[in-house]
This record gives sequence, structure tokens and C-alpha cells, in this order.
Amino acid sequence: MYKPEENDTTSKIIKGMEEWAGEPAHSSRFISFYLELLQIHANVEQKTGIPAVGIPQELVNHRIFNGQPLIRFEELDIDWSVANDVFKNIAQLFKQYSDVLQGYSNLETENIPEINAEIAQKWLDRGNLDSEAEKVCISPTEMATLIHHTMRPFLTGYALAFKQRINQQSWRKGNCPVCGSAPSFSYLEKENGALYLICSCCNMDWLFQRLHCPFCNNTDQPTLSYHTDEKGLYRLYLCDKCKGYLKAVDLKKTEGELNLGLEAIITADLDLQARELGYLPGEILS
Repeated sequence: MYKPEENDTTSKIIKGMEEWAGEPAHSSRFISFYLELLQIHANVEQKTGIPAVGIPQELVNHRIFNGQPLIRFEELDIDWSVANDVFKNIAQLFKQYSDVLQGYSNLETENIPEINAEIAQKWLDRGNLDSEAEKVCISPTEMATLIHHTMRPFLTGYALAFKQRINQQSWRKGNCPVCGSAPSFSYLEKENGALYLICSCCNMDWLFQRLHCPFCNNTDQPTLSYHTDEKGLYRLYLCDKCKGYLKAVDLKKTEGELNLGLEAIITADLDLQARELGYLPGEILS
């Protein structure tokens, strides 16, 4: 049972990105790809809304206390026929934009396999996707990316459903308490500068300790650093142990509200800077 039209996670990002992309300096084919991708996500979120989760609070507390992410695909009410349509649309989009996306020029979209709870769980658990990838002539990493973008709009609704049921103080881990994915962005809150991580998949945010690498749990201060811009608005956290990086925005330096999902996309220059320095995003490391 769903509460329709309550999940506007991606529609807000689209609105902000359309305004940002309207500036001549930001016009590019890559932005066109992103807007089409986000529209696919927004359409799914609008149809499915925020799910009514039937998992008892005692089980939620048990999993969080034991460091176990909450999502189990066999427990979710996902319409897999809809998910398969999304999977095919995502694959066709990546093929269409293979001139700006590495690894998808040989993608055989006509051979896209059926996606189900078993395959989705295997992806979520970072299992072996060799057979699925081989069928469509891409790498397992590229197959994981397609599944990631297929399942994302379904999981954003579950993140919203679980958000008020999670004791933030009981988690404090580097991976998402809802789906277990790595963070791709973060922010320092306005009030006291506490660090919150944002999931690369379901968009859940959760409290995390500063001076601590979320990807390898490194706390050795000489191997942890960050770069910042002249205004101190953005930060690029670097770990020399695992060579991972994490982007962040300091909300104390902002006026008004920022769309953090949009910020994660339009700060691509920080990603380029990190990669030029030899660091990788957590989604690849994990």
C-alpha cells in the first residue's frame, strides 16, 4: 500500500538542475543525460510514493543495533514488472548517451535480463554480476550501475519511510542504515557543524563522526585531510589509506536552503579534482 505522490525527492532535484543548466556555461550533453535520467526516477517516485513498511519497530531496532542495513528485497512491496520497464529504459538511455558515458557503447539493450528480488539483492550485497553483465556485453561494474539507477527511485521511498524510525545515535557507520550503500555526498549542519553522510543510492542521510573515513574506518589523523574552496563552502575529504574521497558542503556558509541532491551532481568539478589527485569515490571502493 502506497501513499501516492508524497515522494518528490527527484522532482526537486530536476527543478533545481533545470535552473542551473539554464546558464550558458552549464549547457552540455552530459546535463541532458542527467535530466533524462532524473525524469525516469521522478516518474517512478511519483507512481510509488512512500511505501507503508510493515517491518516491526523491534526488528528495525535489532538490525540497526547489530549494524545491519534495513532493506531486504523479499520484504519490500515492489512491482517487478514496473522495475523491469525502468531497467530497460535505463539501459536504453545509457546506450543513447554512450558517447559521453564510458563502457556502454557495446551494450546490447535487446538482451537486458529480467530483474527480480534475487538479482536486486545480489546487487545490493555487492555479489557477482558476471553472468548478467556478459549477456549484454558490459562489465559487472557497469551492470551494477544500471541496477543501481533502476532501484534508486524505489529505494528513495523506503528511505523516507524508515527515516523517522532509525535511531541515528545507534548507527554511526560509514554505510547507509537503510540500504547499506556508500555515501556520495555529505554536509556539515548549520547548528553545530555535525557531519551527515548522504547515501549514493537511496538518498538517506545519517549522522557520522568527523575525522573518520567512512569507507575504511581509518582514524589515523596524518592520513586524513581535506581541501576547501576560497569561501570554505565546499570540502573534499581525502583518505590516504583507502584512497577514497567524499564531497561535502558546509551549511553554515550558506544562505537559505540548498538542494543537497542537486549539490551532489553539480559539484562534478570536485570529482574531477579528486580523481586527478588519485582518489576514488566510495561507490567504487565499497
